Amino acid sequence: MHSTASIDQRKAAVQGAVIGGVDVSQGWHYIQWLLPNGLSAGKPIRFVNTRSGFESMWARRPVGTRLVIGLESTGVYWRPLAHWLRQQPGVTVVLVNPLHTRKLKEVDDHTPSKNDAKDAGIIARAVAEGRYLPWTPREGVWSELATLSVTRRQQKADVIRWHNRIQGWLDVYAPEFRRVFKAWNGLAALWVLDTVPLPADVLAYPFEDLVQGLLAASHHRVGRKRAQALVTAYRDSIGVPGHASARTQLAAYWGHWRAACAALAATEAAQQELMAAVPGADALREIPGFGPVVMATLLGELGNLAHYAHPQQVVRMAGLNVVSDGSGKYQGKTHLAKRGRAQARQVAYQAAVAAIAHEGPARAYYHELRQRLAPKAALIALACKLLRIAWACWRHQTPYDAKRAFARTLTAAAA
Repeated sequence: MHSTASIDQRKAAVQGAVIGGVDVSQGWHYIQWLLPNGLSAGKPIRFVNTRSGFESMWARRPVGTRLVIGLESTGVYWRPLAHWLRQQPGVTVVLVNPLHTRKLKEVDDHTPSKNDAKDAGIIARAVAEGRYLPWTPREGVWSELATLSVTRRQQKADVIRWHNRIQGWLDVYAPEFRRVFKAWNGLAALWVLDTVPLPADVLAYPFEDLVQGLLAASHHRVGRKRAQALVTAYRDSIGVPGHASARTQLAAYWGHWRAACAALAATEAAQQELMAAVPGADALREIPGFGPVVMATLLGELGNLAHYAHPQQVVRMAGLNVVSDGSGKYQGKTHLAKRGRAQARQVAYQAAVAAIAHEGPARAYYHELRQRLAPKAALIALACKLLRIAWACWRHQTPYDAKRAFARTLTAAAA
């Protein structure tokens, strides 16, 4: 979905073609056809989201040897239709940003009204004006990486959701717990919540058994001192009095959280296994902060880096490019575009954090950036640097060379 073509080049590419704009939904789609002269070929056509519906729509298409059909890349409903259209002779499928459709809704009729039939016309005219992105479906290992990346994102959201619910449960029934245990998901803390979740349960439990349980759960790292701190804190607990239903609720949360963690671990293991089958992946392994999961997630979100003509395209796809707003004498502050793949942006930032954890050129480069940037801005700049390095290594299939990647930083340090 990345292209170096200008809007004039994209507009010229669709001239003389029959253009279709499709507004997709779960059950029905609308398509608006435009003739090669830019005029509408009748009213928008509604067709059902089935093979017979696709064939019915296709039978009513205008006459033309070359067709360009644009779809909104929103949700998942467009994918079956896009793959079906791609199999038809003479068809090129392109994508239109839903944000553009929403902002263009008042251009044609000067009203803020929005409906499926109107959106189909807006999409078709956006394609005719060159406001689209080319679409090439991923195949083979790239499709698997993309699927696992989406799965990992969803599973991380599940882990966070149940994590937050458990924390909420503690804030209601045992507010003092997190003052005794820094992390509720540590080994000793998990044993307490599994065995004696409520303050009343802890106070009623034999103290020596509590000590022995903590020692066994934490491999003798936590014992009598922590048990005494927990009992002391719970004697003056302000938590809501617990009952059987509270224990049942926590047990349900535990079950979901553990299942989510196990599923996430399985997906990350599948990502690591799949990376062994990706041709050229060895070029990225030595880049600071690039572990197997980071590499698999980046490639799953961004696709084959060799398809990008310039490293800045990779940065833009991750949404890490800097933009600013200005008009006349007013010059707004710069900020991140955040228009690309959110998960790619997240793992690139995590890679930067990991890269500065150890001595090396990446940390030296970060300290150099800190002389003129705030800590977070310096990390983002380092993340962009790592993405550019990854692009160069992948595109040229050359292993990571710290002396070349951070040549200026190393020269300054040696001076």
